[in-house]
Amino acid sequence: SANGQQLFATLYGFESCSGDYVLQVDSDLLIARQDRSHDYLAEMVEVFRADPKALFVPLSICRSEPVHYTYEGPNGDWRVEVRGCLFDRQRLESVLPVPNETDGGRIALAWHRAFDKFIAATGYRAYRGGDPRTAFIHVPNDRKTDHRGLLDIVGSAERCHVPAAQTGNVDLTGSATDWTGPKRYEPFILVICGRNVEPGRFKRCFESLAAQSMHDWGAVVVDDASTNGFGDCARIMLRDYGDRVTLVRNEQRCGGLYNTWNAIANFCADPESVIITLDADDALIGEHVLELVRAEYEDGADATVGSMLRLDKEASYPPNFERPRWWDSNVWQHLRTFRKRLFDAIDVEDLKVDGEWIYLATDWAFMVPIVEMASSPRHIAEPMYLYEPAEPKDEGNRRKRDSVIARILAKPPYGKLR
Repeated sequence: SANGQQLFATLYGFESCSGDYVLQVDSDLLIARQDRSHDYLAEMVEVFRADPKALFVPLSICRSEPVHYTYEGPNGDWRVEVRGCLFDRQRLESVLPVPNETDGGRIALAWHRAFDKFIAATGYRAYRGGDPRTAFIHVPNDRKTDHRGLLDIVGSAERCHVPAAQTGNVDLTGSATDWTGPKRYEPFILVICGRNVEPGRFKRCFESLAAQSMHDWGAVVVDDASTNGFGDCARIMLRDYGDRVTLVRNEQRCGGLYNTWNAIANFCADPESVIITLDADDALIGEHVLELVRAEYEDGADATVGSMLRLDKEASYPPNFERPRWWDSNVWQHLRTFRKRLFDAIDVEDLKVDGEWIYLATDWAFMVPIVEMASSPRHIAEPMYLYEPAEPKDEGNRRKRDSVIARILAKPPYGKLR
């Protein structure tokens, strides 16, 4: 059309449809479904059945409660909600042609603007309202340049987490941090990250958590853009745990340390929560692991280290809490737990090298400063963590890893957190 809006593709699409009703939406909308059983289409169709003059019925925007469908607003007739609406195909065709003009050899008005004028001049109607259990969010073009942030927001919408700031707004409102959620407040929160984890290993992992005798825990499970279906597998395995588990599915690979930081910083809300890291392909040993951890915190601990059972070799790693920046301090080892406030006190730049998130020896990057800041770190000698290396490290990777560790240990040390 004259103002640059595409016209032919949409009209060609409309004419290609043969169903009774057509739902047309912008391809960049976010759809938040608070209730997957909500039959939003039936509610929209009912408007057409109740009003033979209805031409367009939109999806709802995010609201705190349902709003009755109306065809007039404070300024008169509602305009066609072009970003997402339903129409009765035969009824729409019955009113054609809709008047339009040409401007410099182009159609003057986009199709929905032509219908706005037609509705204003006739008794036909475009509606607004609806039930926000199914709601759309329009993403302005200027919000699409932050790819990672937008993908995080898409993930939140898929998890049906919509911040209060979005209520009553059509366009996307709030930062990616505002959208992160739902927030977890449990006293013990497990952060479980993985990529391309085999289904059997993740089943073993989560069953070892579900079997714990202590039940006041929550979990954030992160699938780092797996290509083997791990994310779908995790969604199916976790569906019976409802709100107890937050599943985060990255559309782009972000790396283990970023995923750990994002889960703790943005999904865990209570600074006193005890964070427990668990790799998605490993497992807890026995039913009382969380009980043992809780006993340490009830006794005054603010971080714990150890111990793990390796399946590739017999090994023991006694930690040195006095010199955590020594190469053999062993403060990095599983099982790692700490108060969230210790992790939050780490300068994010210390989780990076040359401005990029550390991707090797990630456990060293956060456990060394955590132990330095902890007032009462504890070693749990009893093996509680089953560690099964995915593949042996070749000499080249070992050298890269050692180089990263050396740079981590060379960073300025932290003092005790008061």
